[in-house]
Amino acid sequence: MSYIVSDEALATAMFTYGKILSPALQVLAILANILNIVTFCKIGLKDSVNVTFLAIAISDVVYVVMDAFISASVVIALSPWQRELPVGMLSLSGCVHFYQFVFLDSSTCLETYLAITRCCCVALPLKFKNMFTVTRTLIIVIIIFTSNLFLRVPLFLSYGLAWLKSSTTNLTKLSFVSQKDFQTFNMVEQVGARTVCPVIFLFISTLCSFLLTKSLVAASLRRKLMTQCDSLVNNNATEKSQTNEPITTRTLSAKEVQLVKAVTLVISLLGNVLLVLSVFSLAQVAVTEFYPGKKYKNLHAVVTYAVNLLLISHTGYKSIIYYKFNTKYRSIVNALLRLDSKLH
Repeated sequence: MSYIVSDEALATAMFTYGKILSPALQVLAILANILNIVTFCKIGLKDSVNVTFLAIAISDVVYVVMDAFISASVVIALSPWQRELPVGMLSLSGCVHFYQFVFLDSSTCLETYLAITRCCCVALPLKFKNMFTVTRTLIIVIIIFTSNLFLRVPLFLSYGLAWLKSSTTNLTKLSFVSQKDFQTFNMVEQVGARTVCPVIFLFISTLCSFLLTKSLVAASLRRKLMTQCDSLVNNNATEKSQTNEPITTRTLSAKEVQLVKAVTLVISLLGNVLLVLSVFSLAQVAVTEFYPGKKYKNLHAVVTYAVNLLLISHTGYKSIIYYKFNTKYRSIVNALLRLDSKLH
């Protein structure tokens, strides 16, 4: 018996997701992130922000490639001709499933780190101007990737593939096998990485987004005042030198304003994604029947498809933000795609 979502509706959603929407978004996201990687490499890694953007692009493209592999494995598993394959495709996709979250969570951590660095540099530039260097950023990027990997080692060691003979087909295949502590580690993953961490990152990204937006408004008002009255600028500069007040976002340059706009938009969109992830994860914890194989399994499957599409979209649309707000990025992309000649 199906609840809320019928089996027919689930079949339609599965076809639309697996055969149309997911492959299309995956291809676009992979191409967009390859473009991001090439572009940021050409820009150079002399700036900590570019280093972070490059790391995010690498993490995103690996996540989407793994997601595409899982989607392809599921499609193959549902095909009649796959019965003779020596490996169970659903088992293979199940093994890869947990590895993709290493890169999903790494991207989330990197975007949160980007929000914190920009927020600090904009709010307290004198204190943090020389703190977030390229070298330190590279170290933090490595720490983020390795931490997300090694914290999941117990989970990875609790399952694997083994040759098992099927009682129905009488064929021996590589199939998913788990140890007795797999469920425990999987629950830790669900509660910690999928529920608690998104809520924490949501709070941080929302706070940073608010502070950066406030700084942009203040900078915009300040720039208007500066263009209207030069004497006011001189008076304010004299007052600052006398009171030793730190220079704030009111003196942001046009280039800095564009950078803060790009980061603010990325962080705001990240907040929306984290909100959805948090609600989805909390629903799984609060409603025990909202889980695969249980009462609301069809609804869970449809919501999972929607969340996956949102995650894939989030990895791809950053290139649009970079193109709009980053002059160097835009010029290099135009050169790579030969858009300058087409526009002229």
